[in-house]
This record gives sequence, C-alpha cells and structure tokens, in this order.
Amino acid sequence: MTPELHAIVEEAYGLFARYTLSAPLTVCHCDCCMSEESERVLLARPLKEIPAELLAEYTNSAHTWDDKVAREMRYFLPRYLELIALDDPPDHLGLDICLRRLAEAHWHEKWPAAEAYILDRYFDALLVASLPQLELAKWPVGWRLSFDLADVLTLAVRADGDIARLLAAWDGAADPAAAIHMAALRHRVLEETSRTYFHSAYLKDHEQAADAIGAFLTRPEATARIEAAIFKIEDPRLQQILSDAV
Repeated sequence: MTPELHAIVEEAYGLFARYTLSAPLTVCHCDCCMSEESERVLLARPLKEIPAELLAEYTNSAHTWDDKVAREMRYFLPRYLELIALDDPPDHLGLDICLRRLAEAHWHEKWPAAEAYILDRYFDALLVASLPQLELAKWPVGWRLSFDLADVLTLAVRADGDIARLLAAWDGAADPAAAIHMAALRHRVLEETSRTYFHSAYLKDHEQAADAIGAFLTRPEATARIEAAIFKIEDPRLQQILSDAV
C-alpha cells in the first residue's frame, strides 16, 4: 500500500467511525449466502481485524438496500478500502464489483461532502498506485500485463465513482507506467458505427463510462505517450505491448 493510500484509509477509519452495527445484520441466510454463525463472528470482530474472506460473506449476502443497510455499509467501508488497497478484495468474485452496492447509496448526492470526497480521493490514489504493476504473463498471443487495470476502472464505475476524475488521475500519472497500461487496454476498445467504447462485461449497463474510457485510450495524446514510452524502457516484452497498441 502506498503512503497516500495508507493515509486515506486511516482517514476513512476516523471519518466513518460514527457508524455502528446492530444485530441482526441485513443479510440473506440461504444456503448460498451467509450462515448465522458467520454473522455472529462478523459482528464480534473488531473492524480492523475482519479478514477478507469473512467480509466477502457480507458482500455477497447483503442484497437489499435501506437506511439500516446504508449505515452498515459505511461502518464496513474503511475495511473494504483497506483490504482492496492490500490486494485482498473482500468479494468472492474479485475486485471488479467489490463495491457495487455503493451505487445504491447515491453517495455523491446524499452523503456528507467529506465522505464523498474521500471516496473520490481513494479511487484516484488506488488507480495511480496500481500503475507500477508491470509484471508480465505469457499468453498464447504473446506477453500481457499480469495486472489488469480495467479491474480498478470497473470497481470505481460500478461503485458510482467519477470516471472523468479517475481518467484525469491516470492522465496525470508518470510515464512509462501510465502509457504502458494505456497500451495494454487498447485492444479492448471496440469501434462500431454509432460508438467507440471499452469492452467489458461489467460495463454493459454503464455505456457512458465505457465510451469515456474508449475515447480516453484512443486519443492522439494517448498514442503520442505510448510511442514515446517505447524509447523509455528496455524490456522488449513491454516494448512489444506498446508497439502493438500503435
């Protein structure tokens, strides 16, 4: 976790500390969701000691939304942010939709300004902190980045984050890392008669965000950064990713 992310997470613990839990939690106890024993354990654990696998039970079992659930979510939120920053997202399905229930909160409009602002800052910092992840994996089609930055983008979009702000944070990040991730995602931009967009199953119902990402990745400015980055690195595998994108 970067120092900036750590500072934001600690600030979130203080900011959301006024929210508390009351039993029972608003969760589903069917065979596919949270057991009553898991609920008891979750209620008894200090917030900072809740492991990802236990909080994931809550993530995938709290299906409804009302004022009580909104308070529960804000109680757990600092731990969500911390675990995500530690690359241990509390969701059985992974990072992409880990914070999807935040979209039901309409937090930009309904939450106090400080609570909304810290989420915006968190998403920015998480994306920038993810850019140095340039480890490679060999695929049948060639070398690809092991870390998929699209996971961070979809996490924020599905949580009702500000995609324009997030893309601006990416645009302001340093090359060559920022440009390498731009290149790595370009092959997922689709051009159709009526639109150019970033293809993701998670963004099927978020066309404006998908269009914004597609436009961001295909700008002439992005092309220039990708071309310039080729000469800033020595690893031929990363150079190939950049070259393929132009």
